Amino acid sequence: MAAELKHKVVKGVAWSTVEKIASALLQLAVSLVLLNLLSPEDYGLMAIVAAFPAILMPLVDSGFSQALIRKKTVDDTDYSSVFYVNIVISLVLYAVLVAVAPACGRYFGASDFARIAPILYLLIPINSFSNIQNAILQRSMEFKNLSLYVLVANAVSSGVAIWMAVEGCGVWALVGQRLGVVVVKTALMWIGSSWRPRLLFSMERVRGMFRYGSRILLSDLVSNVYYQISNLFIGKFYTKTDLGYYDRGNKIKEMPVTSTIMAVLSVTFSAFSRQKEDKVKLLMNARKVYILWAFVMFPLMSGLIAVAEDMFRVLLPEVWLPAVPYLRILSVAGLLAPLSVISFNLVKVCDDGNMIFRIEFIKKLIATAILAITIPISVPAIAWGQVAIFVSDMTINCLTAKRYLPEWRLWSRAKDALPYLAVTGLMVGFVWGLGVAGAALSIPLWCVFVSKILLGAGFYALLSELLHLEAWRELKDILLGYLPRRKK
Repeated sequence: MAAELKHKVVKGVAWSTVEKIASALLQLAVSLVLLNLLSPEDYGLMAIVAAFPAILMPLVDSGFSQALIRKKTVDDTDYSSVFYVNIVISLVLYAVLVAVAPACGRYFGASDFARIAPILYLLIPINSFSNIQNAILQRSMEFKNLSLYVLVANAVSSGVAIWMAVEGCGVWALVGQRLGVVVVKTALMWIGSSWRPRLLFSMERVRGMFRYGSRILLSDLVSNVYYQISNLFIGKFYTKTDLGYYDRGNKIKEMPVTSTIMAVLSVTFSAFSRQKEDKVKLLMNARKVYILWAFVMFPLMSGLIAVAEDMFRVLLPEVWLPAVPYLRILSVAGLLAPLSVISFNLVKVCDDGNMIFRIEFIKKLIATAILAITIPISVPAIAWGQVAIFVSDMTINCLTAKRYLPEWRLWSRAKDALPYLAVTGLMVGFVWGLGVAGAALSIPLWCVFVSKILLGAGFYALLSELLHLEAWRELKDILLGYLPRRKK
């Protein structure tokens, strides 16, 4: 049973990671195309309008999906009851957001807010129709199908966005992209799933799941507020152009970070939930996922910092260069993602929800203090404030996870990460040397940019092989162990 679960975790992480990386690369390519067609003001306006559903979306699910995944036995009454609750909440939330849209537009000085909101916010009720199918796929660890649905949805919506931008639709191209992802993914989930809602409903079941889900809901709501609050403050107190630069730097950073976070979160929550009674196996698998993720994330984020300016100069109009500092600053936070996210997932699995709300309250008190200091200073100060918030979140998550797994210590995890930080540092030095050599030899910038990416990746892999890094060996074992099974 343990071996079967480990195999499912490996396959789940593999499929989710492949999908997330492919989606991230697709989104990056599409983003670069759209950045050549749209203005910073377009992105600034979209960042303000999209902040509200991004904050309130957890209300629709209300933590029920994670309660369903965590629950030992689930039947059609559970699924159907949650489905109907999700639909009702989503329709109410949509109506409220559309009603307040004109007032929000006046507050932020965004005249198009009220026109965009009724269309964009349709993603709330549409997405609610696929929450149960998504939970079923995660519960059964069918991450291959889930990954394919998301990848196809991203591809279709990206094509729509590029077509709309070429046709001169402006900010509506971004609306079409955001809405298209949800519409296509929901349709594919309904086509691919045999589950359909039945005329069953139990308020008792709903209340039972809500006891756990409500704590997750409060945690997610608070987290989303603080995640989006920077955009809202920049949109109010600075210009839409400033917000466009900040938002694009943050979103490009997020493509690799959020992609891997979602892959690891979805798989490890399902897997860790099954292992929560066996602390030894839970610790072993959590550490393994952590070092594998650090092995990938450290060079990815450090490399992004190193090549950011070259990437913007080669691929984008000069008007977007002010976004480079934000991309570099916010990418520092991405280096902390592996420890922070794995630690928080361990807390979610081991706790009944009470501790989650407490630590979120502490984290947000710290975040409030940091925001109060940085917001009046400048937009770059706000970006550095986000890094400080991420550091505090990581520390609190790790210390809290230690309550449930005493061996999950901050210093132990720091020692685990040191070899990968060292090799990443050598890779960054190598990439910097390539840039100096390219400038001295007057090599075209695009050629230097491509060389930095390819040779930097090769240098990192070579050092990993020569130093026999644990994560490198694990990665090779996973690939070599999986390929023969595929041949059979």
